[in-house]
Amino acid sequence: MEDRVIARLQIEDKRFEIFVDCEKAMAIKEGKNDDITSALLVDKIFKDIKKGEVAGNLDKTFGTEDVNKVALEIIKRGEIQISSAYREKQTVMLKNRIIDNIASMAIDSMTNLPIPRKRIELAMNEVHHNFDLNKPEKEQTEDVLIKLKKILPIKLGEFSYLAEIPLAYANDSMLSLKRLADIKSNTRNDNGISVTFSVKAGSEGELLSKLKSVTHGTIMLRRI
Repeated sequence: MEDRVIARLQIEDKRFEIFVDCEKAMAIKEGKNDDITSALLVDKIFKDIKKGEVAGNLDKTFGTEDVNKVALEIIKRGEIQISSAYREKQTVMLKNRIIDNIASMAIDSMTNLPIPRKRIELAMNEVHHNFDLNKPEKEQTEDVLIKLKKILPIKLGEFSYLAEIPLAYANDSMLSLKRLADIKSNTRNDNGISVTFSVKAGSEGELLSKLKSVTHGTIMLRRI
């Protein structure tokens, strides 16, 4: 379903406007793609959309009469209206990213165990943080943590491990480690590899389970 908004570009005393799909136009604006055929909803360049006045002599301003090329420039250089639907979707995505980031490192300070994401999500609903798309994500994460600490015994951390892995399972194990952990050292010998790594609290269970699975339980793990 299209989310129609107006994108406009002012060049000196001339204004150029187009109808676009908000999300698809923003993807172009953010440099994700140049899919103008999906973003442009009406194949015309207007000088005043409300009056239905179509702009002429595009070549004089843009060096081309190609509507798609002109529309692409309007999106990239101009302003795009932000719809409520787009803003709501982006806000939900921001909230989920912050929850995921906190959950990946959250430890219960009383039990020293990882705090499940669901518990953090429920607590987030209690603190009533207003997510702001114009405010840096890192700053908002810190604000949320301050609020969460009032109702949860939360601290951020990671665990360090030494792993002894049989040579036959080294490659598969390293793939999992590279995806979920921060590898500190890697020493290979005739029998296998010794790896020291750190893993965020929220990823610990997944990583250890994966390592035990790919090595069929032959891995030796020790917290350090």
